[in-house]
Amino acid sequence: MAEQLTVVLYGSVTGRLSRDVGTGRLSFRYDGEYLNSPVPVPLSLRLPLDEAVYGARRMVPYLEGLLPEDPGTRRRWADMLGVDRPDAFNLLAGMGADCPGAVQFVPAGNEKSLTVRNAGLVELGETEIAARLRRLAADPASWVMTGEHWSLAGQQSKFALARHDGRWFQATGSAPTTHIVKPGIGRLRHQALVEHATMRAARAAGVDVAPCELWRFEDQTAVVAERFDRVRGADGRILRVHQEDFCSATGRVPDQKYEAEGGPMLRDMMRAVAAYSTAPSDDALAILDFLAVNYLAGAPDGHSKNIALLILPGQVRVAPLYDLATAFPYDRRGPFQVAQSIGGKRRIGEVKARHWENAALILGLPGEQVRQRVIHLAEVLPFAFSDALAEIGTPAAGEIAGRSVDKLAAHCGETAGSLARADAKPRVRRGSPRR
Repeated sequence: MAEQLTVVLYGSVTGRLSRDVGTGRLSFRYDGEYLNSPVPVPLSLRLPLDEAVYGARRMVPYLEGLLPEDPGTRRRWADMLGVDRPDAFNLLAGMGADCPGAVQFVPAGNEKSLTVRNAGLVELGETEIAARLRRLAADPASWVMTGEHWSLAGQQSKFALARHDGRWFQATGSAPTTHIVKPGIGRLRHQALVEHATMRAARAAGVDVAPCELWRFEDQTAVVAERFDRVRGADGRILRVHQEDFCSATGRVPDQKYEAEGGPMLRDMMRAVAAYSTAPSDDALAILDFLAVNYLAGAPDGHSKNIALLILPGQVRVAPLYDLATAFPYDRRGPFQVAQSIGGKRRIGEVKARHWENAALILGLPGEQVRQRVIHLAEVLPFAFSDALAEIGTPAAGEIAGRSVDKLAAHCGETAGSLARADAKPRVRRGSPRR
């Protein structure tokens, strides 16, 4: 005997997720009608479109990648849902109506609960959102409110809202959310501001990043990211776009998101690109930007869950980058390192020209193209980061600038210098970044 969840993708029943009542073992099988549809999309890149029954080894990395990593948040959700264990099946049965990507989960027989009639929006003002941010600061496990059935991945506290016609809404039932609101990591001063400035700097340097803004709701500051897995249709409706992060796409559970903890290496990521991408050369450049920006910005959290693939009918591409945040504003004891190695090195200051050349071989890109791209980013990022802080113009932004801009500029300058040809003068922008 088995319990079942109906799995819906792009609005179509894709298959059934089953859990054996006696053993708790999970399995998934695609629906035959879905497999015969014009352009079916795989639920996960590790779940090829096939009549096979996929067991826990294939399913668990994907399912866990849709859910919060924090045990306290998961326990809170289990208590709220009235289930005894905060496992993926139980949590997605109650919170799977709006997940990362286009997938939705619903207990078998309750498919009508995913219709538009069961989607609700409750308008929120600045006061309500500020109160929610205060609650999250005091209780980091309080991601969701009554009536919400969305799930987000990751460790950092956050919540999801919908934005329509310039107004904010709580999404209830099966309504899609459009934005992710993060107050920042509490132990790191002004961390939301730092993430916003890092993202703005990367965008100014020509990197494809998800849109984000720094918002102030009364006395609460948060970085608000527009979801790249949601688009607005011609009729104004919000449409879900499927996506899968590289941790899941390479068969790792979230505990293995860091390379040092068994997570995917650059070679693993490129195997996924070679196997699935419909524009592999462009996506190799996107992964180069991911490596370079995280290294140059001194962003230690650039792990495999912070880069994803968009999975559309007939198209698979690397998604815009997200969750970029420099660590230079914060005092650290000794050198720190990035999550993804470059030519075998991760420590800030230790990645030299030969390591970028090794990375170029794995990326399948010309060494000179890699070198020039990293030099360009190294030249632009410190100024763009400084400009982003100056645009914010608050005392907090000034404090962050004073603690980080010189460090960032020095690191980028050293990296560009190591990549410049011996007989060429370094191409540097005149002057120094404003602090």
